[in-house]
Amino acid sequence: MFFQIEVATPAKTPGSAPVVARLAVYPGVTRQVWVGFPRGCYGLAHMQIWHWGWQLWPWTPQTSYHWNDYMFTFEDRYPILEEPLELVVKTWNLDDSFQHTLTFAVTVEPAPSEEEIRELRERLLALGLIREG
Repeated sequence: MFFQIEVATPAKTPGSAPVVARLAVYPGVTRQVWVGFPRGCYGLAHMQIWHWGWQLWPWTPQTSYHWNDYMFTFEDRYPILEEPLELVVKTWNLDDSFQHTLTFAVTVEPAPSEEEIRELRERLLALGLIREG
């Protein structure tokens, strides 16, 4: 499932008081992530993605994505299996004149059920690709 949010971030929005937007998602595992900055941002607009009070992307704490006319895109497998089923997008904008609308998108695949995991394990055991214990 594909989820997307656009976050309008006013000029002079400091990192200490970011715009906070919530993107509701279905339970599953993330697959692909997009973080987009329109032309004219010149690295002044910033974004972080959080889950359960922890900075998720970028992985390095206290860093942010920021660029101009660019879409960061990468694969990442991250489970989102329990409430709240949402990602928190924090943006700020150091531009003193212009608002910027930043884009965040993610694909979330359904997590395999315990039954599917058990069946796969049994098949791998039968093929001799894994061992008990």
